[in-house]
Amino acid sequence: MSFHSEKMQKIKPSGIRELFAKAQGIPDTISLGIGAPDIHTPDGLKKAISDAVNFNFNNYDQSPGNPKLRKMITRKYKEEYGVDYNSEEGTIVTCGGVQLVYIALQTYIQNGDEVLIQDPSFLTYPHQVQLAGGKTVWMPSTNDFKIDIEKTKDLVNEKTKMMILNFPSNPTGAIMKKKELKALVDIAVDHNLMIISDEVYEYYTFNDKKHVHIGAIDGAYERTLTANSFSKTFAIPGWRIGFGVSTAEIMKPMLGYHAYVIANATTPAQVALANFMDTEEAGEFQTFIKNEFQQRRDAIVKGFNSIEGIKCHNSSGSFYCYPDISETKYSTGEEFSNKSFEEARVVLVPGTEFGPSQTNYIRASFGSVNMAKIEDVIHRLTRMLEHSKGK
Repeated sequence: MSFHSEKMQKIKPSGIRELFAKAQGIPDTISLGIGAPDIHTPDGLKKAISDAVNFNFNNYDQSPGNPKLRKMITRKYKEEYGVDYNSEEGTIVTCGGVQLVYIALQTYIQNGDEVLIQDPSFLTYPHQVQLAGGKTVWMPSTNDFKIDIEKTKDLVNEKTKMMILNFPSNPTGAIMKKKELKALVDIAVDHNLMIISDEVYEYYTFNDKKHVHIGAIDGAYERTLTANSFSKTFAIPGWRIGFGVSTAEIMKPMLGYHAYVIANATTPAQVALANFMDTEEAGEFQTFIKNEFQQRRDAIVKGFNSIEGIKCHNSSGSFYCYPDISETKYSTGEEFSNKSFEEARVVLVPGTEFGPSQTNYIRASFGSVNMAKIEDVIHRLTRMLEHSKGK
């Protein structure tokens, strides 16, 4: 008997996860593949989750999320961005930011609806759109990996339902200024589009650049769902705690969907975060990790640009850089990625994982490697390319 799933046959496995699994257990391998910080979780947060378990916060919690945590989340947006969200009806806690995007698409996308996504973007977006029955329409990027606004205007039609934005960007590290984002919001207003704004890297902007919360831009509040996560903020990707804020009107049907998918996100983790996120240690940790990532960014971008045939723009945020390898012997990111693993034991992700036109790029996560490993990576890749010249 065959239980055939045509839907899943169209969804290819995550190339990043395949690379991650491939590198496991192989000695002397350095992975710049998966987007997970290698910095330890703050001690106070580890104690907070231990206390939550020991004090028996181990049962179900409210489906939208722990009430105290939701209040802390809405307070954060009020204090940091001056935007009011309702903690009861406009806030949800999910199993990671990915689940929030999933339930939003499942709730709002109908068969045949079109969703605008930047080329390149985080690889789960187009697959989740497909699972919801929608179609991805790729927004072209400028040379510095911002969204090309004029070309995007020409992509909107009667089938367009939504745009997904992600700044600071995974995979490029690009950010957009407020006036540039306002132009995208204006497109959404003119054509009555919903916006999902993935802001999980909000605290990682470099060289004194400031994150722009899209929900704070005129015209955006009433049509924007902000996706966020504690995974990067506090170095806890394995805890799988994400969250979202929006209007009560947008959130209400999503809360109904969420309740039937997971009931509630992990209770002890929610309690721990509610008790930790406004502590002095939490603020100190955010400052420390941002400074650490900026030092790594400086080192890895300089390192890639020192290698003949590689060009790397200066990432403005997140913990990724996005080198162009088209002038090396290995002219595609896929070929370069394969060779770097086989010959240098360095895991890098080809750009085609993130968008159809990204043939010449690779993504490198400097969040997952310390300064010594960055230096080693640059040395290995330099040696690999020098050796390839002699063949």
